[in-house]
Amino acid sequence: MHSFPLARPPFVVVEGLDGAGTTTQSRLLLGRLEREGQPAILTREPSDGPIGVLIRQMLSMRVVLPLAEGGVGPIGRETLALMFAADRLDHIDAEIRPALAAGRLVISDRYVPSSLIYQGDVDGSEAMDYSWVQTINERALVPDVTFFLEASTELCLSRLDQRARRDIFETREKMARLERRYDEVMDMLASEGQRIVRLDASAPIEALHEQIFAYIATL
Repeated sequence: MHSFPLARPPFVVVEGLDGAGTTTQSRLLLGRLEREGQPAILTREPSDGPIGVLIRQMLSMRVVLPLAEGGVGPIGRETLALMFAADRLDHIDAEIRPALAAGRLVISDRYVPSSLIYQGDVDGSEAMDYSWVQTINERALVPDVTFFLEASTELCLSRLDQRARRDIFETREKMARLERRYDEVMDMLASEGQRIVRLDASAPIEALHEQIFAYIATL
C-alpha cells in the first residue's frame, strides 16, 4: 500500500469536456489503485444521491420546465447551478469525507470546475459569472489534485457520436465555447493555488492512464 505524506489519502478530481475520457480514466485509476493495494473509491458528479439523480434527469430533458407561452424548456442556468452546489455538499458529506476519514483515496469524475464552466454561462454568449458560482460552492472541499484532460471539440464530438443520447450541453457550438472556458477556468484555479495537472486527452488511453498514476504515486 502506498504511504501518502498527507495526513490522509488524497482527494483526486478528473475533469474535462464530455467525451474527453474522464470516466474512462477515473475507472482505470480506481482499478490500478485497488490492484496496488490502495483502498479507494470512485464517485462522480452529479452524484448518485437524490439531488444528483434529479440533476441527471434535468440534463437529459426527462425533467423539464413548463413555459408560460406553452411547451417546455430546460431548467434555468441559475437553478441548475444551485442544485449542483447542493448536490456537491451532499456528496462531500455522504461520500467524500467519510471515505477520506476511513483511509480511502477518493476519485471524483467531475467537481467544482464543471459547475464553473457549465453553469457560469450568463446568457449563451462569452459573458461569464464565475464569481457567483464560486460563492455558492465556497464550502466545497478543495481537491489535492485536479487532472484536466484537454480535448478538442472535434475529438469529443467524435466520441459522443457513439452514444445513444446526448445531454443539453452536447452541441458543437456549445462545446466549442465550453472548450475555451475550460482553459480559462483551469488557469484561474491554478492562480488561486489549486494543483492543476493538464494532460492531452488525445493520447492513447493506456498512456494517459500511466501519466495519471505516475503523478498519484508522487503525492
